[in-house]
Amino acid sequence: MKKTKAIPKKTASRTGRWDRSRSTTERRGDQRAHILEAAARVFSERGFGRSTVQHVIERANISRRTFYEHFDDLRGLLLELHSFIAQVSFQTVEAATQAEPNRGRKLRVGVEAFLRLVAENGSLARVLFREIRALGPEHEVRREMVLQRFSSLLLEGFAHAYAEKVLSRPPDELTIFALVSAIEAVGMRYADRGEAHRAPEAASALVHLCEAAFR
Repeated sequence: MKKTKAIPKKTASRTGRWDRSRSTTERRGDQRAHILEAAARVFSERGFGRSTVQHVIERANISRRTFYEHFDDLRGLLLELHSFIAQVSFQTVEAATQAEPNRGRKLRVGVEAFLRLVAENGSLARVLFREIRALGPEHEVRREMVLQRFSSLLLEGFAHAYAEKVLSRPPDELTIFALVSAIEAVGMRYADRGEAHRAPEAASALVHLCEAAFR
């Protein structure tokens, strides 16, 4: 099975700021990506509520000054990290389904792609679906927006399946959202138990659940 990486490893070199072969913009980009990667590990391990700037700079092995050159505070860091993970995760699943020529397999391919993201990036998955809640009710909408994007992708696939008479009843938005929420919950159950690597084993059960909803 082809492996899918949710987040490209753009970890900055510890000597990047002195590497004269790279531009200032490139070095700053690498450094920012390195901070984001370190923050994902910290937030996942400690939870956002128990994390501090000091924890992040120690994990990233950077100075406090360097941190504040990139981010105003920990809150801003979490928001950017969440947006980045959400975008890359969606693009990964979308690309996997679009690359599958067999319409009958697109659902399985999409579910497997999502579960591989959890398996290979458990800490990032927890930031995407768990830690954003720590910012308060006003930011719960960010998590729902992520689920809604995946719901739209699944709804489109089921609409094609219904048009081709593969399904006996038309898909509806509420059921699709419930199915996507279930897929997320199963993936996060593995991650929360420290068994993220086992998430792909749930693919068949989840695909069956989705297909049964409209048969």
